[in-house]
Formats: sequence, structure tokens, C-alpha cells
Amino acid sequence: MNAHPNSAPSRLLSLLRLSGRYFLDFWVSNFVIAGKVLSRRPSIHPGIVTMPTRVESPAEILAISNLISFTPGTLLLGIDPGRNLEIHTLDDRDPVARNIREGLEAPLLACLRPTTHPDD
Repeated sequence: MNAHPNSAPSRLLSLLRLSGRYFLDFWVSNFVIAGKVLSRRPSIHPGIVTMPTRVESPAEILAISNLISFTPGTLLLGIDPGRNLEIHTLDDRDPVARNIREGLEAPLLACLRPTTHPDD
């Protein structure tokens, strides 16, 4: 029998996945940025990336903006709830939008949003 998506164990598992992914991204970003900054010929290509988003509520906006801004090499510049995030990145050649959407936004929404269940 599977746990109901809104159950405490299900949400705890989603929170653990989000935390693990974030801490991994945080440490990898630290080393990548340090390597770029300390190299003899830094390969930094700053840019602004606009990515579609599904975050809408104040809690979701606060959480995603903090996760993005606290990650080295990224800074949230603007948000249009339910529409777009505008992110400054030190290297716009990386798939920043995909990494944020899949690695941060999706697990964050799994933690914060109630989901419907066919038996409800």
C-alpha cells in the first residue's frame, strides 16, 4: 500500500529529497565557482535567464527565491508568480533553468502543495 501524497511520511520524504539535492548543488556550485574565479583565465559568461515557473503562493515564492539566491553563482532578480523567474547566473551556458526546475522547483512543490488523491 502506498502512502497518501499528503501524508506526513510522504511530505517528509519529499523534504529529504529536496534537502539532499540542494546541499549537493550548493557544494558543487561552491567548487565550480571557486575554480572559475581562481583560474588564470576565468571562463565566466554572466547572463540573465528567464525560466517558466509554477510557484504561486507566498511560501513557494519565498522558498524558491531563497534556494536560488543562496546557491553560489545564481541570484533571483525578479518573479512573476505562476509565470516566470528571472535569474542572474555567472555562466549562462549551463542548463540553469532545467536544473532549477527539476532539482529545486519540482521537489519544493511536492513538499508545499497539497495533492489530490483519487480516493478523496
